[in-house]
Amino acid sequence: MKLLIFIKKIYWLSEKKKAENSRRFIFFTFLCFLPAFLFSQWLETTIEVGDSPRALVWNSTNNKVYCANLLSDNVTVIDGATNQVITTIPVGSAPYAFAWNSIQNRTYVANYWSSSISVIRDVMSGIEEYFTPDVKPFTSEIYPNPANSFFVIRSPLPVKEIEIFDVSGKLIKEINFSSSRKPKISLKGIKTGVYLLKIKTENKEFTKKLIIK
Repeated sequence: MKLLIFIKKIYWLSEKKKAENSRRFIFFTFLCFLPAFLFSQWLETTIEVGDSPRALVWNSTNNKVYCANLLSDNVTVIDGATNQVITTIPVGSAPYAFAWNSIQNRTYVANYWSSSISVIRDVMSGIEEYFTPDVKPFTSEIYPNPANSFFVIRSPLPVKEIEIFDVSGKLIKEINFSSSRKPKISLKGIKTGVYLLKIKTENKEFTKKLIIK
């Protein structure tokens, strides 16, 4: 009798262990497939845009999404119904933020480094985007760009000051000049990457993008 009870107890413990292992296996399998399940439920598609997308705005009138690409100096226009890129519009330097005028159906783009606002119009009956660029009083040239150990600025006006910022807006280097139309700037101590230059003359300033390799 005791032997029979012992055998039943062993059998019961064995079945209990199997049930626990089965539950653990089911739970482990669930955890393994949960990310894939959630990912497939949430992610509809991936849209390729410009470099460093910074801001988005939705035009509910025409169901379009505007994406500001900080380092590409442009705005990607996306069809909200199909998630397809319609066009890419060049704007000022480092587009950073949006505002949408629903009354006039205009999208305003704040260009951080060129201190300008680009205006994009979208006509109901089709695509008719355009922008009003910031009019520069003079032109300048940076070379070599990409640069390695130095770069030179060629400017029609004497350069008084140069500030070098990283893409987060942190000031990396500041150089002052008495007066120079072709200053040569050393890049010693500056890491590789994309930078923005704020170049100041006596009463003007402009911004340029610099790539350091």
